[in-house]
Amino acid sequence: MVSLPGRNQNKINVMPTNIPYDNNWALLPGVGLGKVAFEMTRLQVNAFKNILGEITAERNSLSQKEQLLDTFHMLKDFFTEEDLKTAMKALEEAGAQRGVIETEHRATGITLEYEDGKLTEFFADDRARQLHFQGTAVFSNPLSLIKKMASVLQENPLIKDDELVFQKHNIYLFSFICEDFTEGSTDNRTMMWRKHPRPLGLSLLDYQTMQII
Repeated sequence: MVSLPGRNQNKINVMPTNIPYDNNWALLPGVGLGKVAFEMTRLQVNAFKNILGEITAERNSLSQKEQLLDTFHMLKDFFTEEDLKTAMKALEEAGAQRGVIETEHRATGITLEYEDGKLTEFFADDRARQLHFQGTAVFSNPLSLIKKMASVLQENPLIKDDELVFQKHNIYLFSFICEDFTEGSTDNRTMMWRKHPRPLGLSLLDYQTMQII
């Protein structure tokens, strides 16, 4: 177990944390983002494109096999049939556990993932400047955000390297803060929140509890 530092808090850059409370950009654990809720279809979500932004790229797990086959045929001198079978088997096993996965990248820095046609995951990078948790900007002062979330959610997060996890609420923060309480890289700062625990994820057994509340 690790505890938040006292005097060492000056290791974290102090930035403005409070932003105008825009309900459309409220991070709602277990619910979604503003009026965009988990379990919505792509059609339902697209009704909020004026908020989320236009789709800039998308992927579909059904097309991965075709892409793999195309790659194999292009580079067949470097791969064997056995290599192809192994890769195809891995795709099939992942598909059997997860179903059909569709991913949308939006111009505002939000990425949405759907499983079997239903929204299951939000992912945000630091372009999503309006994203906030109860009025505290997500991409601002990492320590203030983490303290606020721990207090409101009544959960001490887990930490390993530069990944912080609110396990009970399926929230994952990357490069916000490190185990030594230094600030993570702002270039790689991202956040993910899901309806359910992340599939095929790493075990959290070797993560430490960050004592905040």
